[in-house]
Amino acid sequence: MMAANTAMAPRPAARRRAKPRSLLIVERVIAAAILCGAGYGFYKYLLEPKTLGIRRVKFEGAAILSGQQLLEAANITESDSLFSVSREEIRRRVMELPYVRECEVRRAFPDTIIIRVAEREPVASVMVNNHVFEIGQDGMVLREVPPLSPPGGPLITNLPGLSALVPGQMLEHPVLNRALSLWWAFSAAPVSSQLTLSEISAEGENHISMFFDEIPYETRWGRTDFAAQVRRFEGLWREKGGALPCREYLDMRFDGDVLCK
Repeated sequence: MMAANTAMAPRPAARRRAKPRSLLIVERVIAAAILCGAGYGFYKYLLEPKTLGIRRVKFEGAAILSGQQLLEAANITESDSLFSVSREEIRRRVMELPYVRECEVRRAFPDTIIIRVAEREPVASVMVNNHVFEIGQDGMVLREVPPLSPPGGPLITNLPGLSALVPGQMLEHPVLNRALSLWWAFSAAPVSSQLTLSEISAEGENHISMFFDEIPYETRWGRTDFAAQVRRFEGLWREKGGALPCREYLDMRFDGDVLCK
């Protein structure tokens, strides 16, 4: 009699022992430390000037300020890299220049910083204690005009309450605003091309005088709409062919009446 074949039952696979929880935590901490170390090392590598050092600074939008003036204000040094330098700090330093109205700083790989500025332009000059200062349209004092140099825009004198000005100061003065409004109204009229303004004396909001090289008398303005006063002056100028019979002043402040002395 043949014996029946009997199959051997497979032995159950041995179960892998799970790592202790504490060991898993240690491994993860070590892995994280390695990654952080590598990341920090790469970060430090990028900050090195020899890695991404700034080799060029490019300026855009500047017409009044020179590249050297902007570079000195930006204060970018040889130790700065493209990543270590703070764009906001550069912008803040450049914005301290009175002529700079707005500033934008950009990075351009691999080695360039681009500084774009919008400048204030002088619209008038103000004389205070025999010192002349150029001012922007928003009232920013831009610079002190060197002696014997021509001032920018009309020269405004005798502003009340002013004893000193410094570049970078924001000048808010109602009489100055009135004097500028008069100048803009006058300069927009055709008659302005026939007269050369030498000075605007602004002693008060309703006591503003203009002096011209071509006529011996002052013209007085104030009280009402400057544009209307300029139109009346221009009409008189055309009617008399520029030969008004005034010796001391022509007063335009009284609406329909014009005083000539």
